[in-house]
Amino acid sequence: MTHYSEHLKMKPALDLARKLDIATNPDPQAIFEAGSGGFQVWCTPEDHPQGWDGIQMISGSFSKPCEFVGSVHWNWEDETIVGLAIEADAYALKDQQPDKYRSNRAISNRTEDIEWLKGKVAWLFEKAGVPLLPFIFAEE
Repeated sequence: MTHYSEHLKMKPALDLARKLDIATNPDPQAIFEAGSGGFQVWCTPEDHPQGWDGIQMISGSFSKPCEFVGSVHWNWEDETIVGLAIEADAYALKDQQPDKYRSNRAISNRTEDIEWLKGKVAWLFEKAGVPLLPFIFAEE
C-alpha cells in the first residue's frame, strides 16, 4: 500500500462529500465539507444531534442554516489508513447556552454528538460504496 493507493480507496467518500457540500447544495442530506484527507460535518435545524433543540442556526455563506458538529480525518498507520479519527466540538452549544456549557471540555466529544456524527459518516460511506473503517476518537 502507498499513500496514493490509500487515498484512492477513500476517494468515492470524498467525492460524495463534495457533491453533498453544505456550502453549495441545498439538499437536506448535504451537510459535509470535504478536504483532502477527511471532511467536516454540519447540522441543520431539521437534522442535529440530541440536545441541539432550540439552537439558532444561520446560513451565512452556506446554502442553508447550519452549525459545525465535527470532523473526520483518516487515521494512518505507516502507509495504511486504519481508521477514521472523529472529533466533535459543539461550539454552538457553548455560544448559545453559556450557563450550561462553560468550557471547551464540556462541548468536546459529547456522546450525543459523537453518535450522531458516526451515523452521518456511516451513511456517507455506505452511499459511496466505501467500507466503513473503525472510528477512533480521544476520550477525556
